[in-house]
Amino acid sequence: MTQSLSHTLTRCRTCNGDQLDMLLDLGVQPPANSLREKRSDPLPKFPLKICRCAACATVQLTETVDPSYLFQQYLWVTGTSRTAHEYARRFCDEVRRRAAGSTTGVNPLFVVEVASNDGTFLRPFQAAGDRVLGIDPARNIAGAASAAGIPTWAEFFNPQTARRIVTEMGHAHVAFARNVLPHVPDPLAILRGMADVVRDDGIVVAEFHQADAILNELHYDSIYHEHLFYHSLASMEQLLAKAG
Repeated sequence: MTQSLSHTLTRCRTCNGDQLDMLLDLGVQPPANSLREKRSDPLPKFPLKICRCAACATVQLTETVDPSYLFQQYLWVTGTSRTAHEYARRFCDEVRRRAAGSTTGVNPLFVVEVASNDGTFLRPFQAAGDRVLGIDPARNIAGAASAAGIPTWAEFFNPQTARRIVTEMGHAHVAFARNVLPHVPDPLAILRGMADVVRDDGIVVAEFHQADAILNELHYDSIYHEHLFYHSLASMEQLLAKAG
């Protein structure tokens, strides 16, 4: 079963380079959110290794676990964190300030969040009168978000999803993805979709944990199978340039 749920990297996910230098080997482990009813229930296990591409310096895991296995029934719910609620309000204020300063000058905004979880970060925008849409592959959480009043599509975001949004709802003024790009095997597809979904004068926001902080502050607990990438500003700049 384990073999069919993952594959091992032979080329860099960002630049397709074939020289991947090993940085850290944490052995073979089950995915971080593998909770089970009984101790006797078997768990799939996968290599947990970090490598660095010699060509573009992107730091990444060597193993790609099937995203459907990791994310379609998800456990982490953003709204359980009081800090997340506080940050969501500050995040909304800052994004709306920047949107007002751009050539959009539009109120209300149309705001799209990629991997929106339970809609915690969309709720302040909605409270400010903006039109919102969340996209999240976790069917259980997306359903709960929609039931709580945050419109959410239960699917993975990609350029096809972006085209559907534009066709059905128009271009967004703002698209954001918080700690999403490190989780996906093809972050370029996410960025291209975000570029497509926003207006020409729109705003794209992408948050990610930073590789040097993980190294310097020993954030070893940030290393698990969901986090495929450990980006620096330089590696993120390369992705953004490729996405236009």
